[in-house]
Amino acid sequence: MATSSAVRPAADRRVLLLLLDDQHRLMLCGGCCGGWTVPQVLLTAETEFQDGAARYLAERFHVENPRFGTVYGVHETDESHCWEHDHRTISHVFIVRISPEESNFFQLISPSHTRWGIGELKYRHREISPEGVTLLVSGYLEGWLPDGPISLY
Repeated sequence: MATSSAVRPAADRRVLLLLLDDQHRLMLCGGCCGGWTVPQVLLTAETEFQDGAARYLAERFHVENPRFGTVYGVHETDESHCWEHDHRTISHVFIVRISPEESNFFQLISPSHTRWGIGELKYRHREISPEGVTLLVSGYLEGWLPDGPISLY
């Protein structure tokens, strides 16, 4: 009997999206995603992170011209120091400013989607996955993170 085996990619490449509206609320996915989390998409090896993020935002959330924040997170693991998975991952975490209309559309997509302000994010930070999302959002909104890439460990 012949068996087939899929070749595992060298690394999972993913984008996590921190969608912030004009009221400084973070968009979160609830029960549909297995807990409170931010939208994320798995990318192919050929896709640039920001291009993949823009394509996903347009297709899933109708965000046609994303306004990316000046701060973004980068996390990379090797096989012995895995973040969430049992193999190497490379993740970019982008902050994206969205309009009130885009924020309302996000809320309407599913009854399990919500929008939390900075106070609720700080109070309930342990309920959000991946860890560190609240810290990155608050650092961006409060202005104490420098522009550019931030290493996430």
